Amino acid sequence: MNKRFSNAVLYGALGASAICLLPACNNNDVDDLKTRVGVIETAVNDLQSQLNKALTVGASVTNVEENNGTYILTLSDGQKITIKPGSGSMSIVMTDTEAVITVGDQVYKLPLGSSVSSLVYAPDFTDGLVQINDASGAEVRFLPRPAMTDIDGAEFKVAESHKLMTRSGDGDVFKVGSAELRDGFVVLKLLCLDESVKGENHAVSIQMSYKGTVIGSDYFQVQIDRDFSFVSEDIDPSIVCSAPGAVQNGNAWQFQLDGTVLGSGVNLAQYFNAPEGAEFRVAATSKQPGGPAQEKQQLLSSSLKADGSFNWSARPATAFNENEEQQGFLVNIVKDEVTVAKFYLTINDELADTNFFVFDSGMEIEYGNRTTCLALGAQRLDVQEWLSTAEEEEGGLICHGGLDGVVRKWNSVAVTTPSGKSVLFTAGGHLTLDELGQAYAPESTCRGIFWFYRGLSIRLPECMAPYVDWNGEEWTSGGEGWGGKYFENGDDMWWGQYNEYINTTWEQFAAPTAVFLGLRVDEKTGELITPENYTGWGFRMAYAVGYEYLYGVKNITSDGGDMLGMIFFNRRLAPEGAEMPHGDKE
Repeated sequence: MNKRFSNAVLYGALGASAICLLPACNNNDVDDLKTRVGVIETAVNDLQSQLNKALTVGASVTNVEENNGTYILTLSDGQKITIKPGSGSMSIVMTDTEAVITVGDQVYKLPLGSSVSSLVYAPDFTDGLVQINDASGAEVRFLPRPAMTDIDGAEFKVAESHKLMTRSGDGDVFKVGSAELRDGFVVLKLLCLDESVKGENHAVSIQMSYKGTVIGSDYFQVQIDRDFSFVSEDIDPSIVCSAPGAVQNGNAWQFQLDGTVLGSGVNLAQYFNAPEGAEFRVAATSKQPGGPAQEKQQLLSSSLKADGSFNWSARPATAFNENEEQQGFLVNIVKDEVTVAKFYLTINDELADTNFFVFDSGMEIEYGNRTTCLALGAQRLDVQEWLSTAEEEEGGLICHGGLDGVVRKWNSVAVTTPSGKSVLFTAGGHLTLDELGQAYAPESTCRGIFWFYRGLSIRLPECMAPYVDWNGEEWTSGGEGWGGKYFENGDDMWWGQYNEYINTTWEQFAAPTAVFLGLRVDEKTGELITPENYTGWGFRMAYAVGYEYLYGVKNITSDGGDMLGMIFFNRRLAPEGAEMPHGDKE
């Protein structure tokens, strides 16, 4: 739930003096008004400076107080920010995870932090053991530091557990059943859910999520009674799956949903006549089919709520259908900690077999031919728009390959699924996702169409040849490669491809030389970006484009191609005052 605190003072001093804007005001009134405005502007600037500092150091808000229009924000680093009446038009909105502070037209978002920094296990007996004798579990106490006055909104779970001396799995043996604050201690009911561990000793750690902060406890020992018994599964045949195409395989149901259904959010409870109070839980890692379902069990668990509502918390990057023996992932319907029904959910990835090879070949073309060039300094060039009209530019397009295979096809790009649904097309000279393409690539988790460059070489513009570099060496071959330590002796520098780029940052992906030079491609638009210190030198860039969606990634190119093609910039012409980039000679 959001809580909103608003300050509608709107420069209180101005409000009181607004009538002074009329001609009847004398000079003293105007001077007084200017003084008040100056004081208010200074206060606003100081406030914004404090908020900017908090963002820079990564501080979080631990408390917000309001008294007669004055706000006091306490931050995790101990800093207090005071906002007094007359500080300008401002508001504070508290969500479950952040404080949104608006000052004028500037918005600042600070995460909510917890005043609790640790949970310390408090043993009840000298041996320090927690003993679980039956299905009712055992109480475990923790001392929070600093102290807590309530645990409203706190969520507890077992962070990890393992059999002492031998790893026992993925923490699915135990569960936190209830939690309360008692005499300053956080008291949890720890349940054992696996009869097979009776007679064993385990090490357990608890995790608390509280006001946007995750806190882990130290490890403590749990001893399971030798006579412990627990019925973990009692399948109820009356619980039926009504999903289209659902089939029963042994004691588990199996059905399939289109990838867009899961991508937009769906409540799985609608397909079952589950008993009141039942919970939907992704099965433990050890119970999942081998492969992605086991590897991404935590992601699956965080995407499914107990009421059955499912929404991806992050991009899964797989449809979980790789295991031939059992596709999909396993979900349990649990009542009173007993599994009463279970099902395997498979995903129909409609784009898995969709062909994104929309071009016949790669291209090698020159921007600006012999009539124009990139200017000095920082700028952005809409490469997509230029491609859509490249043949029409003055003097004609200098093309070394790909004229028919790429350039003349640019304005008619169309990607459709095997069933004929439109995914991607060209609109206004730009690659554009259709509704289906957007549905499979929600902005919260996917990049959708993404642009990057995977190769680069530096070129001496023809108009600058011959050129004497900073080492006194003369370069005579205009339009060709440029050498030196940073520039690979004029050779093309190459790095990864589309399926590698999406798993890293640009700085990690590209060669150090590319980062040094500062050339970038806007990931969303494909625009070429030059830095402020760009001095007009020529280069050839290997342009590439891909499509990242929920369950995979596609290369938008020709069959067998690894990029859209190469584009020369400033190969023929250079702006007045152009210089080649400096670097040490080999």
